[in-house]
Amino acid sequence: MKTINWSALHAKKEGNLFTFFLWILSFVYGLAIQLRLVAYKMGFSRIKRLPAHVVSIGNITTGGTGKTPFVAMLAKWADRNGFRVAILSRGYKGKRSNDTLVVSNGKKILASVDDAGDEPLLLAKKLFSVPVLISKKRYKIGYLALKLFNSELLLLDDGYQHLSLHRDVNILLVDAKRQFGNRSLLPLGPLREPVKQIKRADIIIITRCTDEHPGDDLVDFLQKNFPARSIFRSGHFPDQVIFPLVGKACPPDILKGKNVVAFAGVANPDDFLEMVVSLGAYVINFKAFSDHHVFSKNEIEELVSWKKRSDVDLLLTTEKDWVRIDGKIGVDLDIAILTIRIGLLSGSPATPPKADERAGTDTLFDIIKQGIIRSNVKKNEGQIQE
Repeated sequence: MKTINWSALHAKKEGNLFTFFLWILSFVYGLAIQLRLVAYKMGFSRIKRLPAHVVSIGNITTGGTGKTPFVAMLAKWADRNGFRVAILSRGYKGKRSNDTLVVSNGKKILASVDDAGDEPLLLAKKLFSVPVLISKKRYKIGYLALKLFNSELLLLDDGYQHLSLHRDVNILLVDAKRQFGNRSLLPLGPLREPVKQIKRADIIIITRCTDEHPGDDLVDFLQKNFPARSIFRSGHFPDQVIFPLVGKACPPDILKGKNVVAFAGVANPDDFLEMVVSLGAYVINFKAFSDHHVFSKNEIEELVSWKKRSDVDLLLTTEKDWVRIDGKIGVDLDIAILTIRIGLLSGSPATPPKADERAGTDTLFDIIKQGIIRSNVKKNEGQIQE
């Protein structure tokens, strides 16, 4: 006589019910998105313009696609080339995101991580001469950036869904490995909006390309379904190992052969772990936290105790995590940060990428440069008004 596993059947039934419940929520979420898009298309919701060149950087999935390092790369280029640039951020998880807050005036940091959120403060620390402002109302802080800093280029961080502000260039980032997940909308899947809304993008950046995940299938899909878009590949590269408590910076190969305890509270902590291992470090212990995790004193003490108990060389974390624990950790000179930079890869979209971080940047930056010039001309001729 065959025995029926009633526990397994019950668990499967509960799983199906939960999935069905998520599907309903996803369906309702999708309807809300469609209504919102129609409202903007029909003019029921107003799109405001600013007299500057507005470039939006965002994605259509949850999780990290590399928006922060990409925004930093564009801002550094603009600043080096003499363009007056400011970053407009939502200030996610910041207590002052409902207000108008200048995180940095390009000379001094004026806000805490609690008020601004971790990503805006990280950008402010990385980009010493670039103003960073936060608010859920990006038009409002864009107008303030024009008034205070006479900005001619506004970088809209995580702005793909922020339809109320007109943008001149829409840059969409897509992760080469995770792509669109199960292609379902939240909360059943990772999509913030349907894949077909890629049509709003002017430039598509395939991020985190590697030999294992070069993004060839993604390029084929994008070229077939969204022709006439400029497509670039990019990779994430280790930059420096910084010892923040002593102000020391070393090349990333310093990690080779080191025993480390690592932790990360980012969207994809496994990516950080893989990079640490790829640099030749021996990870004795690794702790993953949720993205934007607010560390308690006990958690920090536990991490430090892991390092001391294991007698390892380093306690290692990410830049974004350090922003959240700076000032909360005791003097332990062996805590280090692995910084990461983004770089465009060589090779046409149809060929495997090569690790040439300068490739394609001239083309991409030229698009932005020409846009700034055109916007300045229109502004001077009175064609762009608030």
